[in-house]
Amino acid sequence: LAWGWMRPEGKALLTQWRTTPVTVDWNRDGLVDLVMLDQEGFLAFFERALRDGRRVLLHPQRVFCNEKGEPLQFNSGRAGRSGRRKLCVTDWDGDGLLDILINSKNAEWWRQTAIKDGRFFFVNMGNLHIKNIEGHDVSPTVVDFDDNGMPDFIGGAEDGHLYYLPNPRAAGQAR
Repeated sequence: LAWGWMRPEGKALLTQWRTTPVTVDWNRDGLVDLVMLDQEGFLAFFERALRDGRRVLLHPQRVFCNEKGEPLQFNSGRAGRSGRRKLCVTDWDGDGLLDILINSKNAEWWRQTAIKDGRFFFVNMGNLHIKNIEGHDVSPTVVDFDDNGMPDFIGGAEDGHLYYLPNPRAAGQAR
């Protein structure tokens, strides 16, 4: 970090503080990749690959873009204003493309709309709900409690509560 005291050593990874790393087979090649903010707050793809029969983690790529083709930068703050981004990867709308839920007053839904030339395009669909459960930070995740095959939202909030929101597709209310 240009403004921080930490420096990666050897093969160590460095991200902004209080940021959730997500392990997911993003490119669906059978290997688990890493998706997280890089040291400048951009969402980065650390692809897992096989090289000479060994699993390796490739250098980060800024391949997650908004609808204009600009890399997604979920936090451009410096020092104490950096980080604090909690991520969850899921196919929220059931279209077969992986979407991103990121902390907000509950969770912002970044809907994946296209894959082109090795880049993944997203549109910010806004918050999942109008209710503000954020005291300081929300940790979004998904679960299928009702066993209908659709991910439902669970948000861990700083008030010590877990908040549950059934996926609106279950009621035919998908956006």
